[in-house]
Amino acid sequence: MIQLSSVVKTYESKAGTIEALRGIDLNVSAGEIYGIIGHSGAGKSTLIRCINMLERPTGGTVLVDGEDMGAMTEAELRKARQKISMIFQHFNLLTSRTVYDNVAFPLEIQGKSPEEIRTIVLPLLDLVGLGDRQDYYPSQLSGGQKQRVGIARALASQPKVLLCDEATSALDPQTTKSILALLRDINSRFNLTIVLITHEMQVIKEICDKVAVIEDGRIVEQGPVLEVFTKPQAKTTQDFISTIINRSLPPEWSETPPSPTPIAGADLLLRLSFIGQAADEPIIAGLIRRFNVDISILYGNIDHIKDTPYGTLLVSLTGDDNNIQEALRHLQERDLGIEVIGYVARRH
Repeated sequence: MIQLSSVVKTYESKAGTIEALRGIDLNVSAGEIYGIIGHSGAGKSTLIRCINMLERPTGGTVLVDGEDMGAMTEAELRKARQKISMIFQHFNLLTSRTVYDNVAFPLEIQGKSPEEIRTIVLPLLDLVGLGDRQDYYPSQLSGGQKQRVGIARALASQPKVLLCDEATSALDPQTTKSILALLRDINSRFNLTIVLITHEMQVIKEICDKVAVIEDGRIVEQGPVLEVFTKPQAKTTQDFISTIINRSLPPEWSETPPSPTPIAGADLLLRLSFIGQAADEPIIAGLIRRFNVDISILYGNIDHIKDTPYGTLLVSLTGDDNNIQEALRHLQERDLGIEVIGYVARRH
């Protein structure tokens, strides 16, 4: 549905050339919820605005539903944007218009009749839970209700793509969950392709199918959310994941880095990730019985990534060196995420 190839965006300033995007390659399939995460200034807002050509790339190509957005005239772009809607962090509602009129606004621009508009707007207001608020003004709404109006307005033109620019960052956690649940429902109901940018890994974990991590104008890691969560490669990705999953070592081992190679008489530190049904299996108990090793659980957590159970354990294996190696090989043969942190001096 969306394909970015070698996309570059530069700006000229008094201080010189600013490279906002540096060769972005990205593919979003139809019906996916694709998250783009990065710190402030990483380039994520510029990237999403290049998709609908609110920012024209300096180089590279942007295809949406097979059409080259960069090759279009302004008239062609206006027509193409009817199928690429956008919602914003600060809602961007018209304060002088009611809820109904805000949602109707893009349809009025398209020249639809009042009767046509009514048949589209009223079901959308019901969908977003604002059927009883159609005559309210934005000043009479909560932040979550304002964003629901923004979502209904974005859906009015029956788009194929919905771009979400930090759509939940101005909301409290509970309201954020309700808006994310609404976006999931819309994605499922209409097979709508959603591209969502955020600086919060919790948002990615809740609803995204795939994620790209952007840093300094480059994508440093991308893939299915489960894979990125269980096997983060880039330091930036690891930092984001650590905000919701504890990846730190106990204090007694954090000052002296674990050895990457075996040490006689040392404990082996492992970080295990359990996905799906594996999260419910008694793997630790089986290791103790089968390989005669002692296992200390230093940290454990069970959560969900979208609808998939996901568990993490930080453990140390103590015992005969050969038994530890056999236990490690056994774990590596199973459907687990395994990160060998290293060998540490055995505690007495």
